Amino acid sequence: MAWAKREAVTNLVVLGDDEGHKKKVGGLLIGVPRDRMYPDKLNYELVQQDGEVIVLSGSASIARQLNDDDIGKFVKCEFTGWGRSANGKFKVIDVNVWEGEPTPVMAAWPRYGEFKTFTQAQKKQQAKHEGPPPKAVKPEDDGFGEDFDEVTKNIGADQGDDLPF
Repeated sequence: MAWAKREAVTNLVVLGDDEGHKKKVGGLLIGVPRDRMYPDKLNYELVQQDGEVIVLSGSASIARQLNDDDIGKFVKCEFTGWGRSANGKFKVIDVNVWEGEPTPVMAAWPRYGEFKTFTQAQKKQQAKHEGPPPKAVKPEDDGFGEDFDEVTKNIGADQGDDLPF
């Protein structure tokens, strides 16, 4: 055994409405590690377009919407306010996961190739255990079309947030 120095997380991003919190964040999801201070809490590692890895502080709302199966996908998270439950108030966070074919910008994203290969291997392994995949069904046109960059290019412009897509 050897000593291993543990560094404080300096690239932690918290969604919310307090000072220093962000309203929106997004990127390529590359990991879902447990929080060191609170082992029941998950955090989310996101690669930004410049290659920087940030850690999104997890919440109950995000944990219900993202998991290990989403690693290698592009995600966007936005704090939309506070909700009430029997246990008190909680952060309401909208989570969007890109499920379509990657755009050229996404395909050129730092570390995308590494995680594309990883997720393809995962899908093959899963297919061995589940049998053939279901037939693809073309989704209804939701008015957004297939161009993710076009749909999302102005998101955050009104709040000055710098979303990566």
